Amino acid sequence: MIHVQELCKSFEQKPILTDLTFRLEAGDRLALLGPNGSGKTLLIRIIATLIKPTSGSIEVAGYDAIKDVSAVRPLIGYVPQTFEGYPTLSIQEYLEFFAAAYRLEKGQRAMSIQDVLDLMDLAPLQDQKVEHLSLGQKQRLCLAKTFLHDPLIWLLDAPISLLDPQGQAEMEALIQELGIMGKTVILATNCLTDVTVPCNRVGILNEGRLAFYGEMRDISERYGNWHRLEIEVTSGMEAVEAILDERSDIVSLQITNALIQIESHMTEAETTDLLKEMIRGDVTVSRFQRIEYGLADLFLEVTSPTASDGKTAQG
Repeated sequence: MIHVQELCKSFEQKPILTDLTFRLEAGDRLALLGPNGSGKTLLIRIIATLIKPTSGSIEVAGYDAIKDVSAVRPLIGYVPQTFEGYPTLSIQEYLEFFAAAYRLEKGQRAMSIQDVLDLMDLAPLQDQKVEHLSLGQKQRLCLAKTFLHDPLIWLLDAPISLLDPQGQAEMEALIQELGIMGKTVILATNCLTDVTVPCNRVGILNEGRLAFYGEMRDISERYGNWHRLEIEVTSGMEAVEAILDERSDIVSLQITNALIQIESHMTEAETTDLLKEMIRGDVTVSRFQRIEYGLADLFLEVTSPTASDGKTAQG
């Protein structure tokens, strides 16, 4: 559905995006992550045909997205990072304008507009002016507008962060539903918690390069049984140190006052046995937490200053 090959973009001879290559099929939902300034919004705007790349190719649903812009744009639903334009229109007028722009049949427009108003919980506000809407309400309106022409490709630039908790949960469910419907979604965000549930793929941009690209399940496979243990004790620290000294499956150990931090590849059963051994040794344990490595750890790993060698880390 989307095939990006060796994509580069420079401004005034300064590289911003470099050698991006990835493929998304129908139903894929890609979480596009990266530090501020890594190029997420720029990549979204290039795929949306709003900016031309310096080199490379983009294919969308079989069309050349650089040469066949008029064929690609009707297939794309783009939700930008910030809501702009038409402040004096009401919600109803705003949607009527875009229904006409999308060339929906006149007899279909009223029903389509009512459907998206109901879907995005905007029906009670349909006569309110755009300039008087909250940021979250504007975000809902932009999503409602995008639904009107039922696009195959959804390009979402940080749409979740402005929504309230209920809206965030609904947005996650919506992204999953779009995937079930065979739509292809790219969700650009800085919030890691936005993406672990609704997305099946993850790409991490760092300094304009893909530092990681793969499936969400690749992350757990990448780390295997590696995890962190955080243990707090109120008594028996000497016994704890003696127990830990005898173990060969601890990679790193840090003890700060009553807090013990361990990196290990112990199985869950072995972790439980360690806790039992501490209790038998008269250690008073106030907290014992096993923390699995996940997306946050991967993000920090591939975006750290020492991690980048200019190559893509595949899952």
